[in-house]
Amino acid sequence: MKKHLLFVAILGLGVGACAAGGSTSPETTGGHTGSGGTASGGTVGSGGSHNSGGTTSSGGTMSSGGTIGSGGTTSSGGTTSSGGTTGSGGKTSSGGTTSSGGTTGEGGSNGGAGTSGSGGATATGGVTSLGGASSGGKTGTGGSSSSGGTAATGGKTGTGGSSSSGGTTATGGSTGAGGSTGPVSVCSFSSGLNVAWVQFAGDVPNPNLTTFNTIFKNTYNAGGRVIRWWFHTNGTVTPGYDSSGKAVAIPQTHIDGVKAILNAAATNKVAINISLWSFDMLQGGESISATTLANNAALLSNDTNRQAYIDNYLTPLVTALKGTPGLYSYEIFNEPEGMSQSGWTTSGTRTTEAYIQKTVNWLAAAIHTADSTALVTNGAQTFDYCSNGVSGKTNDYSDTALRSAGGKQNGTLDFYEVHYYTVNGASDSCFTYPASHWGLTDKKLVMGEFAAAATDGTALNDLYTKIYSNGYNGAWAWSYDADYVWPAMQTPMQNLYTAQQSTINSCP
Repeated sequence: MKKHLLFVAILGLGVGACAAGGSTSPETTGGHTGSGGTASGGTVGSGGSHNSGGTTSSGGTMSSGGTIGSGGTTSSGGTTSSGGTTGSGGKTSSGGTTSSGGTTGEGGSNGGAGTSGSGGATATGGVTSLGGASSGGKTGTGGSSSSGGTAATGGKTGTGGSSSSGGTTATGGSTGAGGSTGPVSVCSFSSGLNVAWVQFAGDVPNPNLTTFNTIFKNTYNAGGRVIRWWFHTNGTVTPGYDSSGKAVAIPQTHIDGVKAILNAAATNKVAINISLWSFDMLQGGESISATTLANNAALLSNDTNRQAYIDNYLTPLVTALKGTPGLYSYEIFNEPEGMSQSGWTTSGTRTTEAYIQKTVNWLAAAIHTADSTALVTNGAQTFDYCSNGVSGKTNDYSDTALRSAGGKQNGTLDFYEVHYYTVNGASDSCFTYPASHWGLTDKKLVMGEFAAAATDGTALNDLYTKIYSNGYNGAWAWSYDADYVWPAMQTPMQNLYTAQQSTINSCP
């Protein structure tokens, strides 16, 4: 999700259309609207992060009439209708104009009650996401063993000594115990989308399984197999801190909440990439208390606090989720570059890229230690931070860089994940450049976010096909219920599935 200070400067506290009960959380480049904030007065809901650049569609600008009153929606590149207020948690359309009487999708936006607003805005190419209840959708079967992760064959049995004249026969070597199963393999192409939340930062401990079920079912039917979902996000609900600022022991209700989402995913034959944290943990204007902000910052920069999160929360969570159907991978951060010294967060609290790398290294190591089969990735904002050999760009998340920053040998990524929106600049385009351009030859590469809108000469309905043909290993469009909402990505995802069923069906 995106980021840019200019967006914040323009919109101030009234960023994003907020419905009663639905907060907005625009992401970074491309501006993603979250769900779960307050409506009247257009105030930002609990945890809406501001995008940099303030544009919602790829290249789209705010409409001149897109004020943030009680429900007024902002179209990216379009105009605001004379009375088209968003529903609870209304979403910004990508590029399309807001119709004066456009109704929201089934159940409205994903507010808690799932009610439709008065004249909700329609998304480009379709209706707004359904925030209504859906009956317990479930997803994928969970990660299977990697092709290289087969059990060891075990030690060879000794041949036995030959009988000498009068000698005794050798007893023979004992059979080896056999190796453990190897890690889950990264899909050759993981097609899917971002949720990324039903309730911003608050899906656990009590997930709205009705809505999750609908999302999972619709994604599977369109040919998607992996869904990117945000967990802690900004730390306002989970993990929880004690009076000393350290993460508390994980409550069983948190484990149960995550398992419920994974089980719903597995039932619907999809799997989840759990994004643990976002740059939102240091973002201002999201109803983050000064105490939580300080605790989040300490988790990033203080070894004791970081280890407390690992020992008290992360390791028990990963241990409990090991082998759970519906789990595809863990993601350490969504676009952590936003909270670096040169980033776009607005709280005034920043960290360094070195601490970001160290945290990625430590958390990845903890996950791999607790579950050797788990896949780990990290959502880089652009190829500026995750490429090799391209002029002006670096790879902050290579094995060497992460080990150097944190010292944990197993604290590395299993696949790269990078995001792209036109506001990032043409030199970062996954539609213009093939995967090979970035020099990331040591791991597979997934496009974890991109706008579900025509981009860089690629038509909307060809987005997934273009990313596939350019040699990437996954495409997760932004987002089912924010900005470029469902069904904007339905047809392009279905088009790729129709052409590449065997490849897509092999994942997860």
